[in-house]
Amino acid sequence: MDTPHLNHDRDRETEVIRFSRVLRPHRSSSERAVRIVSMFVMFLFIPTGTAFLIAGAWPVFGFMGLEVLGLIFALRYNHKVGSAFEAITLTEREFRFSKVDHWGKRRHWSFQPQWLQVRLDGPSKQLICGTHGKRIVIGKFLNEDEREALCALLSREIRSLADIRHADADAIC
Repeated sequence: MDTPHLNHDRDRETEVIRFSRVLRPHRSSSERAVRIVSMFVMFLFIPTGTAFLIAGAWPVFGFMGLEVLGLIFALRYNHKVGSAFEAITLTEREFRFSKVDHWGKRRHWSFQPQWLQVRLDGPSKQLICGTHGKRIVIGKFLNEDEREALCALLSREIRSLADIRHADADAIC
């Protein structure tokens, strides 16, 4: 005998996805590029630092080493943060939003699309979705034009769902 929870999961699997997007921050470089830049900086640092060390300016050698380590750390951290993403899925029954940070930590939100409000906040131009007092900010890493386009696209898809529901209700009557 099926439990209600399992039936709900089966219904979710057969639902038609009306809209789906994965949003990723802009990445300035690949892992290979970070490695190449790191090796290039080390290639420049070693002879220059050695020249200062031989000339008797050993503190310069140490500070140059710290600067190089800081630069390499910043490049690697920037690359790691670029692995975060957000996923948006819209079906006739549910709007799902998932956020995965660069450490792999996942957070999920779910809203009923018939009550969902999508808008751009005035001064900050943040894309805000929500209903019944629950609000989420989507695509903080997107530029303003991309947020406006996504807002228009989501609003259009939600309106089309409402039109479909109203057409189905009229057909039943």
